[in-house]
Amino acid sequence: MKKIKKFFAILLILAIGIAVINSQTDFFLNFGSYVPYLKENCPEVTESVSALSERLSRVTDYIPTPSELMAMIKQEDLPIDPSDVAVNAYIQNSPMLSFYPNENISMIADYDRIQIFGIVGSRSKSNLIAAFIDENGETLEQVSITANSENSFNKTISIPKTDGASVGVDVYTGDRPYGQFESWVYNYVKLVRDGNGGWVIEQSPVFEHNKAMYEKDKSIKEALKYTASIQSNSDSIISIAEQLTADKTTDYEKVLALHDWICSYMYYDVDSLASDEAPPYYATDIVKSRKAVCLGFATLMASLCRSIDIPCNVVSGYALGVGNDTAWTDISIATDEQNHAWNEVYVDGRWMIVDTTWDCANKIENGEMNKGEVSHLYFDANLQFFSNNHKILEYSKRR
Repeated sequence: MKKIKKFFAILLILAIGIAVINSQTDFFLNFGSYVPYLKENCPEVTESVSALSERLSRVTDYIPTPSELMAMIKQEDLPIDPSDVAVNAYIQNSPMLSFYPNENISMIADYDRIQIFGIVGSRSKSNLIAAFIDENGETLEQVSITANSENSFNKTISIPKTDGASVGVDVYTGDRPYGQFESWVYNYVKLVRDGNGGWVIEQSPVFEHNKAMYEKDKSIKEALKYTASIQSNSDSIISIAEQLTADKTTDYEKVLALHDWICSYMYYDVDSLASDEAPPYYATDIVKSRKAVCLGFATLMASLCRSIDIPCNVVSGYALGVGNDTAWTDISIATDEQNHAWNEVYVDGRWMIVDTTWDCANKIENGEMNKGEVSHLYFDANLQFFSNNHKILEYSKRR
């Protein structure tokens, strides 16, 4: 009996050891790379070990550590080692919707006028229309704005007269000063009365909540971690990231290259929303299929960033426009429902907000793949404007 107990104790210790090694290294996942002789002569063995390693990771990634378990019981956030905290140089009170220098738009309200200025990313967006919408959804006025030869624009517009308490501002772009225009800023910027007869840009009702979430300490190690779906140590993922960023000198340029590749290569799978079959969520599967929904986009972005040692978190939250709601209500302001996912990438001492799903115009709908132009409205987004349609709920740690 003692021998049997000793045998099972050894097996248990061995199993724990394997699980620890598997969670901390890629030894078993890329077993063939470490034992090339075996890979060459018995490829089925190395493939089986890799497959078992991935399945084990999917299990162990969801098992909390003792420290995490205690924090869950106490309903507390797990303390982060001060040396592991990513210092966040948060940019505040900027009129820019995004901080991307090559394509952005800013708005400043000054009593009865609004200044709209910025830079377009291409000549196809050189003609703009600013539309002012009343509380009933009726258009009060449309004003043309044209970018100059350097693709920049700047126009001050008198806010139309109205008896209402608010006015929506939509900005559309097109390649000609007439005809069909496509929404660029959507309909999430709103002007409200300031109490003195003038107008100000309304602050999102979820901004203070988002600011508190965004400013929380975040672990650099956690944002570099390999998980079952964020397969940042996969040879194929590493290869893609390295090829895309080979000629980039800064992390900002590298993240931009990854964003643009995802937004041009991937397709948002509209058909999957009405299907019982779940779209792929694991990075390697997503790359092969070229289709996903928001969590897949965010997972792939995190995988690519982490594979080249750029910290990146997957953020889950609630976004307007995913369903039928296009404005914050008491219910959506208070909701804990998650219907969207995006990323925060740690670059140049700050967490940069990136939503590849909303910057990707490619769609699979009714079985057809429709390609669109890559946007940068949600690349390096300003938290103040981002909060107009996004509410942060969770920084995912075990995807």
